[in-house]
Amino acid sequence: MRSVVPELLHPSQHCGMPENTIFDAVAAIQDAIADAETTHRPLCVVSLDLKEAFDRISHKYLWTIMRSYGFREGFVERTAMMYDNATSSVQINSQLSTPIQFRCGVRQGCLLSMTLFALCLNPLLYYLDKRLNGISARGRQRKTTVIAYAEDVSILMTSKDEVEIIREAIKCYQKAKGAKLNIEKSSVLAVGNWDTSCDVMGIPYREEITVLGVKRKITVKKSALASWTKLTAMVRTQARRAYSRDLNMAQRITYVQTYSLSKLWYTAQVLHPLRECFRQIVSAVVWYIWQGTIFWVPLSTL
Repeated sequence: MRSVVPELLHPSQHCGMPENTIFDAVAAIQDAIADAETTHRPLCVVSLDLKEAFDRISHKYLWTIMRSYGFREGFVERTAMMYDNATSSVQINSQLSTPIQFRCGVRQGCLLSMTLFALCLNPLLYYLDKRLNGISARGRQRKTTVIAYAEDVSILMTSKDEVEIIREAIKCYQKAKGAKLNIEKSSVLAVGNWDTSCDVMGIPYREEITVLGVKRKITVKKSALASWTKLTAMVRTQARRAYSRDLNMAQRITYVQTYSLSKLWYTAQVLHPLRECFRQIVSAVVWYIWQGTIFWVPLSTL
């Protein structure tokens, strides 16, 4: 499947695509917000939350999708055998319940599950890309209408007329796949001169949304401030909590590299750290490593 799936999946799917990464997905959203910010064009970022996305996949829909994409009948049947009469049990106080048969969803932890899910989502991505106007951000060869990473789906709207297109597409997808849109956990971010009086399927407007672990606001600068302020507070808190632990210098450095700063590298790929936040992070790390004693190495060198 790995050899043929890249030819089948829509370019907006960044999970399971060899040349697409999660950083590309985050960068695509940032480029869209930056474009709307500078051009003052209306943009609405709709972040969808699909309730129990992996657990609600209709097996009938899944096998139909595989056949429609040209997988041989024997291959589809062998895949289906993995789910025929499949059961699950619940462990309570070290006791297992009687087996419960499940007739939908894909196996968690199975290497095949992510690919199967991406195939199920694919028709929705193609439909939205075909019907929506999208944004042609600077430096991108094709328009961007939707960004997906597995079950995380963000739609870019530029006109209120597109709301009905999205509504009908999701309604059809829910009926076919067995999916369910979680309105309360979904969110809408209005950028540029988007009219917030426009109702987007009842999804609430928010001043800040989180997409793939990165906070997003109406401007790139505000997005960076929101993300790095939270990360800075997290590093300082971790440094204080670990201050009294009896670790030598090498162990403290290892702790900083593998735990305290590990979450920063992801955000640093897409949002430049603010100078003040960077200063606070360095200060917290240095004081933790040297445990408040004399700095034998100048701070500027560190």
